[in-house]
Amino acid sequence: MGKRKPKKSGKESTRTTATPKIDIISNLPDFLLFHILSFLPTRCAMATSVLARRWRHLWKDLLVLDLDNSEESPYYLSGGRHRFVAFVDSVFAQRTAAHVEKFCLTCEIPIDKRKSSTTWLRSVVGPHLKELYLDLSLHHHKGYGRVKLPQKVLTSTSLESLVLRGRMYLVVYEGFGWVRLPSLKNLELDLDCVDPNYVICSCRALENLKLTLREAFPTKSWETAELHMPRTLKRLTLIQADDTEEDLNDIQELVINTPLLEYLSITLWARCLQVSISDYPNMVEAHLDIDQDQEQIGWVLELFKALRQTKLLDLKLSTMECLLRASPFELPEFSRLVNLELEIPYFDSGFMIELLHNCNMLQVLTLHNREKVSTLELEEPNCWKLPMKDPDCVISHLKIFEFKGYQDSADEHAFVAYLLERGPILETMKIHADPSLGRKYKQRIHKELSRVPRSSKTCQLKVT
Repeated sequence: MGKRKPKKSGKESTRTTATPKIDIISNLPDFLLFHILSFLPTRCAMATSVLARRWRHLWKDLLVLDLDNSEESPYYLSGGRHRFVAFVDSVFAQRTAAHVEKFCLTCEIPIDKRKSSTTWLRSVVGPHLKELYLDLSLHHHKGYGRVKLPQKVLTSTSLESLVLRGRMYLVVYEGFGWVRLPSLKNLELDLDCVDPNYVICSCRALENLKLTLREAFPTKSWETAELHMPRTLKRLTLIQADDTEEDLNDIQELVINTPLLEYLSITLWARCLQVSISDYPNMVEAHLDIDQDQEQIGWVLELFKALRQTKLLDLKLSTMECLLRASPFELPEFSRLVNLELEIPYFDSGFMIELLHNCNMLQVLTLHNREKVSTLELEEPNCWKLPMKDPDCVISHLKIFEFKGYQDSADEHAFVAYLLERGPILETMKIHADPSLGRKYKQRIHKELSRVPRSSKTCQLKVT
């Protein structure tokens, strides 16, 4: 008989080697912890003080303050506006850092605490402040009032990013000699009581501008509305607010001589009487939603031509209506265009083929037929005619085609079938039928298009 193996004692059988626990984060140097905490809202950063003794005072030395008490914020402080003011006061009272580099404040301030906001801003604005984000309004029992912004905000030599939203007002003197923001690269203005020119003209290094125009522009009824964009701009977003009770005054002069521009987005229906536009050889992305009277269509056409170097072009319905109402013109050649998105008042295959001939590198085409919402009396679209020569983009670059608001007219059907037949590298075709078409009709559309012979063996057809 073989020898039995001796049994291990209970202690030996359950004995395990303990792995020492290492707190990797707490062992990081202070400058890395400060960097990590700087991405958190101030309330979250303060909450880390209970983690360990070393964390107890870390947040007090942060150079970033992010205080958001909007109702949309997940860190909304319940208990009223006065409680939030007391919280912010306590934050400033406990801080030990000598200065602030980034300050974000979003809140409604009770009218009896209006001086608090001025005190906070005077505490943070200094030679080290680089980023300032303010979304403020003054609250009282009769409604909302405006917060006065301290003048030294607009004389900061270190400020690189400034965002002003909500109900604030700036006291700017004629000549605006005291406005000085030499280091500012990013500016966002969404105020209803300020003439943006007073601020923009003093930003000599500005690269990104986002400007929202409201009904109080210009601020003085006897002044003419003018907008002069700095030549240093690389990104420009110009928005006319859609919640204005009255239309904006006519913009007497709009100057966009910005040859370095890479991104452009304009949403505007106020009349622009005189517009100055340059070429944009560095343009990458452009979005236009512009509505003008017949007399002002010329500058929209000029802007359209100036965007011929862009890689992405998005034209909304109002812009397309302006272009289609203009006198006949020669379409520019979009030699670098890769992505084209159009909202059209009606479908015209002849216009589309002509446009595709001028977009040799196009890879993505998105159409949205909005014919039912158009109120213009436009000419009937031309019937389909097979092009004498296929557009280069169709036979060599087009990969994705999406058609929204498809109504299955003869012209639409022929154009879609043409792309299926002649697009050898087409990968995806999505057809979104008009909501008025029933489910059975959509199935019929899919069945008929599925019968069309495809040049691309990998093309996927989807009809919804």
